[in-house]
Amino acid sequence: MGARHAFRRNASSANQQPCTGRLQQGRLTQPRWARQEVEVEIWLLLACLSVAVAALGWQVYRLRSAVRVADAHQIELQAQITRLQKDLHGLSARAPQVLVEPPRLVEPLKRRSDPPPSSELSSPYNQAIELARHGLSAGEVAERCGISRSEAELIVSLYRNSSTS
Repeated sequence: MGARHAFRRNASSANQQPCTGRLQQGRLTQPRWARQEVEVEIWLLLACLSVAVAALGWQVYRLRSAVRVADAHQIELQAQITRLQKDLHGLSARAPQVLVEPPRLVEPLKRRSDPPPSSELSSPYNQAIELARHGLSAGEVAERCGISRSEAELIVSLYRNSSTS
């Protein structure tokens, strides 16, 4: 019997072929290296699945953020539309009054065309215009009003023959 066991050991060590499985308690089990390969494959699959789930979660987060921003923008635009509608209703309600009461609008324009206050009349340019209308030369106008000769020449050329204005 001893020879038989020795032969078996020698024959199995001579072949050096990997064992595909062995019988343990009535079940065929895989060798350790095969189990390690399966474990590595499972871990790789789990890692890939985790990365895919994380990427999907990131996309969901970005989409929700974009929806929140779009909702806030929509609310802001809706508020602006509401304000503009109120303004439009207010203006359309006042339109008949504006058409019926034009004198109220014309009155401020009439006040603007009233003659300027006396301080404006006493400016050197207004005095130069009056002197030019009375026929004084550009040199005399420049001297009396304290303006440059070229300014006086311009005023004299514009206002010498003008009796109204």
